[in-house]
Amino acid sequence: MPGEADADQLRQAARAALEQLQGRASADEVRAAKPLVERLRNQRDYELMGQLAEAVSRRDPQDATNRRLYAQYLVDTGKATAAIDLLQPLARRLKQDDPEWAEASGLLGRAWKQIYFDAGDKSDGVARDALKKAIAAYRAPFEARGSPWHGVNLVALLERARSSGLRAPAGLDGAAVAQRVLTALEATPTAQRDAWFLATLAECSLGLRDWSGIEGRVRQYVSAPDTQAFHVASTLRQFTQIWNLEAEPRGRALVDILRARLMQLQGAELRLAPAELQRIGRQDGAPAFQLEAVLGPNGAQTYRWWKTGIERAAAVACVRQRLGGRVGTGFLLRAGDLGRTPADELLLLTNFHVVNPQGASPGLAPADAEVVFEAADASRVYDVAEIVWHSTPDRHDAALLRLATPVDGIAPLPIAAALPVLEDSARVYIIGHPGGRDLAFSFQDNELLDHEGPPLGQPAISGVTRLHYRAPTEGGSSGSPVFNSRLWQVIALHHAGGKIGMPRLNGQAGSYGANEGISLQSIIAAMQAA
Repeated sequence: MPGEADADQLRQAARAALEQLQGRASADEVRAAKPLVERLRNQRDYELMGQLAEAVSRRDPQDATNRRLYAQYLVDTGKATAAIDLLQPLARRLKQDDPEWAEASGLLGRAWKQIYFDAGDKSDGVARDALKKAIAAYRAPFEARGSPWHGVNLVALLERARSSGLRAPAGLDGAAVAQRVLTALEATPTAQRDAWFLATLAECSLGLRDWSGIEGRVRQYVSAPDTQAFHVASTLRQFTQIWNLEAEPRGRALVDILRARLMQLQGAELRLAPAELQRIGRQDGAPAFQLEAVLGPNGAQTYRWWKTGIERAAAVACVRQRLGGRVGTGFLLRAGDLGRTPADELLLLTNFHVVNPQGASPGLAPADAEVVFEAADASRVYDVAEIVWHSTPDRHDAALLRLATPVDGIAPLPIAAALPVLEDSARVYIIGHPGGRDLAFSFQDNELLDHEGPPLGQPAISGVTRLHYRAPTEGGSSGSPVFNSRLWQVIALHHAGGKIGMPRLNGQAGSYGANEGISLQSIIAAMQAA
């Protein structure tokens, strides 16, 4: 697939550039490395982006673009105060007619905005001070240059300040700023309108509380051919974190419609906390008029597909160490679907390296493990009674658990009869607990790359059918269900992954960036043969 090749080639080029920069790099090699930092940012490969930005900074500490990108890496990986320490002197030394001054000032606003949002108590003095500083950081480039993206962020933050009981700085009125940005955008020649143009228009409509304008412009935005997952995810973050649209019914529906659209875009990733999943599962569907206004005539179908994914999340559990943190993920299956009796018993499937009879590291013994279905009821904890079947990591890396208390009120996951056909549009989805954090949908680079199933598969391990897919998973995702794209049926148990260096399947030479799952059908066959 082109996306697969492009991603791997970029990572390989970046790693080669790192090696050069760590040696006696020439001026040309330093120059060639710089644009790779931004390309890694666009691919959301933040770890490698940060490493390369650091290496470039050591060679050319005065490069403002690289320093600003380095700060963006820091913000996007949760290091907002470090980003501020980098951006403040950068913005001070740049002249206002330098484009990087506006970029650095805006990113400084983003860092302060993130500190405000991350505060558990928004009325706390630290949070309120961060909000004021974010407003000031966006205000300076907007007033100096009239930049729409600074202006629209300023509108959003002024609205947030108003709703929080904070007085707006003297000379600033949110509606007036929104109207000024709107007028400037509408006067922008078509050839100069970038991928953020429609999103900025939609947010200006929010500032003016023009719901018809919001929905019409969001529809144009999400259906535009150059709109990518990165853009929609940024809009969602702004709508939820700053505008707090979920506080009102029409805004709540709009946010969920945007989430439904995001989940269908390549390169997307969406994280939802258990409370959000429960809220979405309980609430009524978005109104038909709003679905069509934003997603078009197929909006109802897209939304039903999204809601099905939400429903599936209820059967996904975190596996925790007793009195400790999360160590992995598991999911409910009906015993009869696995060829076991009693047929209606619900069993939990996870990895052997998460729970195993001896408690071999990094896994847990059954007596040391507990299970919580956070999307259904985060307060109810299930003990593990026993392992009823297992297969070691060199084969299926699977453990089937019987819980000490029967699970009620949660539907088991449906199992796909076959693996998807390998084609350019084949995709997979994962629900799990990446990094041991809250339950998350994982939708980034989620192409199905290859599998060893029929008709052309050549399994390297007898009785084990592996799949490779490009989806972002971290520690804690072990044991997650891998779903097909159309019906949300389970096709595999996720068990391993690596960004690069995964040997290709079916006797093909070379390696690539991939994660690996074990086909559920091959696991079922092994259970029945045992």
